[in-house]
Amino acid sequence: MTTTANSEQTTERARVHYNSENARYLYEIAIGSDTLNLGMYEDDPDRPIAEGMAKTTEWMAEQAENLNADCRVLDLGAGYGPAARHLAKKYGCHVTCLNISEEQNQENERRNREQGLENLIEIVFGNFKEIPFDDGSFDIVWSQDSLFHTDGQDRVLEEAYRVLKPGGQLLFMDILQADDCPDGVLKDSLQRVNILHERLGSFHSYNSKAESLGFETIKVIDKSDQLLLHYTKLRDSVIAHYDELSKKCTPEFLESSKNGLYQWVESAEKGLFTWGLFHFRRP
Repeated sequence: MTTTANSEQTTERARVHYNSENARYLYEIAIGSDTLNLGMYEDDPDRPIAEGMAKTTEWMAEQAENLNADCRVLDLGAGYGPAARHLAKKYGCHVTCLNISEEQNQENERRNREQGLENLIEIVFGNFKEIPFDDGSFDIVWSQDSLFHTDGQDRVLEEAYRVLKPGGQLLFMDILQADDCPDGVLKDSLQRVNILHERLGSFHSYNSKAESLGFETIKVIDKSDQLLLHYTKLRDSVIAHYDELSKKCTPEFLESSKNGLYQWVESAEKGLFTWGLFHFRRP
């Protein structure tokens, strides 16, 4: 069982990682984008990583129902805010970004001002296990590949249900473990990316928790084949840019990142990691 101390340490590790210059340079050089979610390459396996990531956000938004200028969206673990800017620009939504990294929040704010979107996007520092908003505040709760950082996925779904209006939608994608993944097998792979808990959510655990809360299932879509392709591309990009990265990142961080990506690709090849979209509605 995860203790409160371990839970707080997990949150702090994520905050420190995403605040670090090491992480920022890794994303800038190896990915070339402010987008950190997984990419989709189904119609073009040779698509660059940054374009694949943007494709995922576009596809995910297309799965939502009735996205329009009247929608209030809460983006959990918003990172640098690329999804918020896409939703605001294309659909006119008002988006609140909830994120634990001060550095990312500052950069998100700068980019929003630069693109004239500060009137549509609000940025709030916070932990998505304790969402700092009243009941029934949002039409859509959105998240892309952020919930795997927490050991409290059940708590996040409870909070999402609470802050959604009746009829509101929970729409998220997440990195998962296979339903039949043995306990402890992913421990080393997860620790490589500063995740202390040994288990991730799964298709079964998320579906079961959503059902127990009273969510109605709109759709669940398995995109696990894209996870392997994405991490293979990311691993190869880190190797290809290793010399450039070595001038910006500490040797320890860079070696750990490279070795971690090798482990993630190996685990994905074994079918231990999965990935998918969950779309639920609060009655």
